[in-house]
Amino acid sequence: MLLTEDKSQCEKQQKIIVSKDSHTPREHRASNPKRYFVRQYKLDGDLVKNEKCCDFLLINDSLKDAFFIELKGCNMDEAIPQLQKGLQKCQAELCGYTFYFRIVVSRVCTHNLQKNAFRKFKAMYGNKFKYTTAKMEETL
Repeated sequence: MLLTEDKSQCEKQQKIIVSKDSHTPREHRASNPKRYFVRQYKLDGDLVKNEKCCDFLLINDSLKDAFFIELKGCNMDEAIPQLQKGLQKCQAELCGYTFYFRIVVSRVCTHNLQKNAFRKFKAMYGNKFKYTTAKMEETL
């Protein structure tokens, strides 16, 4: 199993969960005011080695929500396949969970938003897919 509790990088009912790579300003910050049971995993390079994958997975076990998070410079072309790879690697362990996808980029190149892969992904997941620049904050 890839997603065991001992590999989680946060405490079970942590109030604020920050997904951030060192040496970059990009981050995803999730507030947990109701103190749901949560887990956070560093996927790319930690749990998933030798292949590109999204950076983090944040799981809200109380609500059965899973957030796949990718932190990018500006190349959103790579972000969608990395989110898909994260889902592929973890989906079997998250049966019954609702999947959400987040991309935090340094800057958005508008022509990347018009590319076919990006538009298809956005159409497939609708409001479960969000992207922003620099910092994303949300409440679980």
